[in-house]
Amino acid sequence: MKHWEEKAKGWVFLSHSSNDYENVKIVRDYLEENGFSALMFYLKCLEKDKKHLRKELIESEISERNIFVLCDSYNARKSDWVKWEKELVEKDTSKIFVTIDMENLKSEKCTELSKLDKLMNRSTLYFIYDYDDYKEYKIEKIYKNLNSLGFKIYKNTTSKRKNIPNLSDKTKIALNETKNKGAVLVFLSQKILDKKWFWSEKEFALEKNTLIIPILLDDVDINEFPAFKNLKMIDINNEIPIEEQLALIINKNNKRNN
Repeated sequence: MKHWEEKAKGWVFLSHSSNDYENVKIVRDYLEENGFSALMFYLKCLEKDKKHLRKELIESEISERNIFVLCDSYNARKSDWVKWEKELVEKDTSKIFVTIDMENLKSEKCTELSKLDKLMNRSTLYFIYDYDDYKEYKIEKIYKNLNSLGFKIYKNTTSKRKNIPNLSDKTKIALNETKNKGAVLVFLSQKILDKKWFWSEKEFALEKNTLIIPILLDDVDINEFPAFKNLKMIDINNEIPIEEQLALIINKNNKRNN
C-alpha cells in the first residue's frame, strides 16, 4: 500500500499587458519549468465586439486558479483589463497574490524571479493528524479541496501507526521538503495528545523553523501545545473556507519575509 501521497503544484493566472508578451514569457517559462501550470490569457478572436465573452472567460479562469501573478509594468498600469483583473482578485482573499516588476525583470532578472521561488516554496503541505479524526472532522474533504487547488500534499495514510517516538526516514524527507517549500498543517484534537509520533513530528518541524499552521478540531485546549499559542491558526468552524484562511496566512508570511 502506498503510504504517502503527493500532488502537482499550483495553477497560475498571469495578469499582463499584451505589449509585454515577450518578457511575460520569461515568467511563464520559469513557472512551467518548476512544475506550475501558468496561463497567459489572450484570445485574438475576442478582440472586437465580444468584450462580455472575454470578461466571462477571464473571470471563470481566474476563479479556477489558486495563484495570481501580476506582471506589473507601464503597459500593464495603462491596461483596463489588467486593472480589472487586479481589482477582481483583490476582493478574493483565497488567492495567493504575487507581483513581478517587469521593468526590474529586464535588469534584475534573478531578483524578480526569486519572488516566484518564494511562491514555489509555499506550494507543499504536510498534514499531521490522527487517523481517527480523518473522516470525523472532514480532514479528507480539506485534503481534496487543497489538492484541487494544486498544492502538493504529504500525508501518512497508514490506518494504524505504531505509537513510537521514532520518525521514519520517509517522514523526515517529507518534513524537510515541507520546511523548504511549504507549511505543516497540524490538526489538533484530544486523540492526538497521547500519540508519541505526533510530538516527535511537531518537534522536528519546530526545530527546522518550518511554517506551522495549527487547526483546532475539538475542545482540545491550545495550552496543551505551548509552542503553538502565538501562531496564526485556522478555525475549522469559521464561515471563511479553510483554503481561504490558509491563503491569508501564506500571503502574510510571504509579505513578512519579503
